[in-house]
Amino acid sequence: MKRILFWFFWMLVLFYSQNTFSQSLETNYLKTKDQVISSFQNKEYSKAQELYLNYLRSSPYDYEVIYIAAQTDYFLKQWPTAIKYFKMALELGYNVAESKYNIACCYALDGNSEEAYKWLSDAINEHPSYYYQWMEDSDLTKLAKDRNYLNKLYHYDREATTRNAKWVSDIEFFNERMRQFHYNLFENITEKEWNTRINELKEKIESLKDYEIVVELMKIAAIVGDGHTVVVPPVSGDNTFHRAPFLTHLFDDGLYIINTRNSHADLLGAKVLKIDDKPINEIINKVQVVIPHDNQFGIKWLLPVALSIPEILNALNITQNKLGYTLLVEKEGKTRSLKVDCNKKLTSDFLESWLYGFYKEKGWSKIKLKEVPSYQTRLEEPYWFEYLPDNQLVVFHYNQVQTNPKESEEEFIHKLMEFVDNNKVRALIVDLRSNEGGDNTIYQPILNGIISNEKINSEGKLFVFTGRRTFSAGMCFAAELEKSTNA
Repeated sequence: MKRILFWFFWMLVLFYSQNTFSQSLETNYLKTKDQVISSFQNKEYSKAQELYLNYLRSSPYDYEVIYIAAQTDYFLKQWPTAIKYFKMALELGYNVAESKYNIACCYALDGNSEEAYKWLSDAINEHPSYYYQWMEDSDLTKLAKDRNYLNKLYHYDREATTRNAKWVSDIEFFNERMRQFHYNLFENITEKEWNTRINELKEKIESLKDYEIVVELMKIAAIVGDGHTVVVPPVSGDNTFHRAPFLTHLFDDGLYIINTRNSHADLLGAKVLKIDDKPINEIINKVQVVIPHDNQFGIKWLLPVALSIPEILNALNITQNKLGYTLLVEKEGKTRSLKVDCNKKLTSDFLESWLYGFYKEKGWSKIKLKEVPSYQTRLEEPYWFEYLPDNQLVVFHYNQVQTNPKESEEEFIHKLMEFVDNNKVRALIVDLRSNEGGDNTIYQPILNGIISNEKINSEGKLFVFTGRRTFSAGMCFAAELEKSTNA
């Protein structure tokens, strides 16, 4: 019995010693790792290098420290070892796109343009945003100045000199980029049909005017069948498109003019019947072929812009002249016909402001409403709410999936839920009718706040309004509410 107790005692001592040693070792590892991170963040790169070399001897698969080692050697301009560590991080699956891009930078700085090109191509395929930023990166200046690599990276023939050759290069560029970056290019169109349309367009270059080629590209992009894939009408250069002196809105009973230049203010409220003797319903059906959309709401949303661009109407054989047509309208029971000149150039400011719903322009008038609905006010604010005491309703206007610099999502939803909890509230209405999207990674606090509030997250207590402008991250938020709440 004494021998058993003696043996048991020493086993306890051994276990305790090993456990204490293990904890001590783990503490030292964490301490060293923190020192590596701290030294790197303080830009003490030589010290960080000394620390990470020591740390990686005992923890050779710590991908975070390996990535810091790569960055450290990059800042120390030790390109070969930086490349080695970035490749190790890549093998461990850490920061894949960033590692590939940084490897390209290191090879370029080390004078190996061919390897830099290969790794940059991989990085772009992994993360398309690099395609638009690499030329501004001083690390890659050598590639940017080399026409050979520039052509290969952009899949664009910069040697083209004639009009036809330049258009062929543009069309091939469009084809390559769509194939490279679109997440599912052939979901709504077969690859064979896609190739046929691309080849037919190249064959028709000689017979088409420049603006007609642009409209053909718009048609091909729209066939893909998603609202984010679009060829934007030119807003600069020799081929800048133009716009009509009015804007319309499609209602259930027809197309009406709601904005005009001051010179055409007498058209406000008029119903559009014909353009160049063609019925407006026929025109709407024709114009839809250039509108990128996920559904019919997308067509209703973007239709007014497409109808306001004369080059589109002419390229689709709706009008006889490029920059003008005859308009037939009806107002207050009377019809009238007038000539419309579309000589004002299209601008990016106009497109952006119109798309985001707060279109204003000097020298323009808009139809006056007796009372402006609240959801059409404060459109530049990402989120706000109002209380309707007569109905005991709270209306949460979510206009943009963007953070208000004056009030974070967490602060806003706390204020909103606090109001709901402390007041007589029969229901919450989430109004997304003006929400055209933003960053769908930032709405989680708002979603969580609604989900966790039992007072309004129940049947008959939570309602969601969507409309033709609800798009992208706005529609994602609506889908999350449908999936995760009792709305």
